[in-house]
Amino acid sequence: MPTNLKKIVRARMAKTGESYATALRYVRRRAVKLSPVESPVGGSVRSVRIRYPGAVRRDPTIDAYVDSSEAPFGAILSRLVSLVRSSVPGHDEILFRGAPSFCLEGEPFCYVVSYSRHVNLGFCDGASLSDPAGLLRGKGKYMRHVRLSPGEPFPGAAIAHLVAQSVRRVRARQKDEGPRGVKEVRDARR
Repeated sequence: MPTNLKKIVRARMAKTGESYATALRYVRRRAVKLSPVESPVGGSVRSVRIRYPGAVRRDPTIDAYVDSSEAPFGAILSRLVSLVRSSVPGHDEILFRGAPSFCLEGEPFCYVVSYSRHVNLGFCDGASLSDPAGLLRGKGKYMRHVRLSPGEPFPGAAIAHLVAQSVRRVRARQKDEGPRGVKEVRDARR
């Protein structure tokens, strides 16, 4: 339970002398549920968008990151980076907190992260993407990822389809909303 909800329930208990369960029921009944902002393409999206002002057309630090990766994961990283680069002409790139992020006008649409046993290709609005191949994992409100491990088949066409969907969503949002609601991340190179 969120800390702020606990505080409200405890304040209600102190004020009225009710039990915890009764105060919790009262607070939940009176709560106002906020509906998510609807996207122009469908599904829910964040009301505040993130933008990396340091993103460039082709970031050499991403190439160095891929080249420095160990053998089985370096091949997966290389294929993912080249797939995204070939699927989306005119995109921006940045190495954000040690992970390659791919952007349109500084707004990220996907990222790649290497772990000790697998590589994830994450999508910022992945929860709203259609996934006929069933590749997306995760239970977050917005984000989803595709997990790729060495020795498993590489679903290039399905991943390219997900990347294209994510790009279409970002472009539609940029076209409809313009510069409103953009939060620039200043520490993007760290």
